[in-house]
Amino acid sequence: MKNLIFLFALLFSVCGFSQEENTTWRTIPSLTDWIEEVNTWPDSIYEVKNIKILLDIEKDVLLFENQTFPIDTISENIAAIVNKSVTIDGLEFENYFGMAGKSKILKNIHFKGWVRINDYNTKPITGFFFKNMIFEKRFSIVGPDKFAYFNFIGCKFKTWLGFFDFNEGASFTFRDVKVDERIQFTRCPGKPFVTINNSSFNEANFWNEIFSKIEIRNSQISKMSVSDAIIVSKLHIIDSDIQLIEFAGAQLPESNTYIPFDQVSGNLFVQPINFSRQQPSAYVVSDSMDFGLKEDYDLLISSYKILLGSYQKRGDQDSYNNCYVEMKNIETRRLEYLHTKTPTFKSFFTWKINQFLKVFSAYGTEPARSIIFSLYVILLFALIYLFFPNSWDKHGKNRIIDRYSFFFKYMNKNAGIHEVYLEEQKEELMSYDAFKNLITNSKETVPKFFSVTALPIYKWAISGTKLSASILKRIDIMKGTWSELPQKKRFWKSILLVGAFTIAIVYDIFIKMLNALMLSINTFTTLGFGEIPIKGLPRYLAIIQGFIGWFMLTIFSVSLISQLLN
Repeated sequence: MKNLIFLFALLFSVCGFSQEENTTWRTIPSLTDWIEEVNTWPDSIYEVKNIKILLDIEKDVLLFENQTFPIDTISENIAAIVNKSVTIDGLEFENYFGMAGKSKILKNIHFKGWVRINDYNTKPITGFFFKNMIFEKRFSIVGPDKFAYFNFIGCKFKTWLGFFDFNEGASFTFRDVKVDERIQFTRCPGKPFVTINNSSFNEANFWNEIFSKIEIRNSQISKMSVSDAIIVSKLHIIDSDIQLIEFAGAQLPESNTYIPFDQVSGNLFVQPINFSRQQPSAYVVSDSMDFGLKEDYDLLISSYKILLGSYQKRGDQDSYNNCYVEMKNIETRRLEYLHTKTPTFKSFFTWKINQFLKVFSAYGTEPARSIIFSLYVILLFALIYLFFPNSWDKHGKNRIIDRYSFFFKYMNKNAGIHEVYLEEQKEELMSYDAFKNLITNSKETVPKFFSVTALPIYKWAISGTKLSASILKRIDIMKGTWSELPQKKRFWKSILLVGAFTIAIVYDIFIKMLNALMLSINTFTTLGFGEIPIKGLPRYLAIIQGFIGWFMLTIFSVSLISQLLN
């Protein structure tokens, strides 16, 4: 039995080796000859295996070039047309001109049928370019058994292009490329590198695959998905226009994800998983979002959470704030929807508090805005307090009446303005004079310390009144009464009197406004200060303002702390 098994194994190995040895590669002398062979192929589809195309410098001068990086010139004319669809299992490009190590560039070919290449072998070429090519139908490559470089420059794909089974990895570069349908990667565990620059794609599918890096610059993509994808080292989207983009379930590199939120703002979407033939509609951010689709809504919010995590790790505060505000706007709209479906006080309060936070502090991302709204509240209540008396303003509404009385006395009394002023202050001065007499009469009956220290205090107490009287005496514009003034002096002195009265009134109004403002600030910032120094309806408004101030300042504090922590 053992001998039988041994003989069977020996026979199998011999057959295998003989089959490998019998595998032959057909050589085509030039790229031009290959194109001619395709166009004259007897079948409708050019389907072959194991061909080796040599590159002829003279014959393929318009279809092939040998060049190192970088490639500056892109635009060239189409030099050859391939009329049939092409399927090749086993393709190799070789040459015998000592050009190994440089990049081989296929260019200026227009394929009118589909192109499918399996087991693509570029040995010994390290990189391969497709330049100024047009593909009318689908284009696909099945990965070779080693790491490869694929570069597309100035190419146009009128349907889609796909890359399959890249187990050993590959680098894909697209520059000035236009794809009318989509690009997709399928079964590519080799973690390919993808770079897109100055290109236009209708759809880019990177979902459910592992990539080493994806970098997109100066490009336009109508719809892009990295859902359930893993990007290991780099994901950059810079200066590009992405109309729809999906992140649900994606794992992005924490320290090397750079997607400024203005690149994707308002463009996030979720493509629901559906195994039916009918393609489900994308769940996008719009005015007509269906918030009844809870799973789609949750996946969309998770996309924002993924971006927020990357912004926080990178320290991009502007993108973080803008992303957070957009997410909270969607959440607020959903709260409105939930309240409409099941109206309760809790749902109403939650919805309205979100609306308030949006206006007051942009959901805590703009503490400065909360300060501005706080100032609006303070000024509004100060305007109300301005028209009501309060204990902080001892003159109150009589301030202007007292000012008129003072000027009437001054113009009808044969005395200087400083004398009228001192008469107005007589009651206050009498109390100070009584204090001075007490000091004088007690010199012999109390220790000298008290009389020596009390006298400067008395002088300091009346200094303000004396100084004001002295100033008024120097600027007195009228001696005697108004009726005794000559007619020729009345005009210019009346102008001076009206000016002085106006200045005094403006000063009084300013003091009253200042008192109202200080009362409003005090009420806003400290609700429990004891007796409320105002009467009437504003007394109750002060309590309401105090509650508003407590609430708004709490929100401000939380917003400020949140920004500091971020």
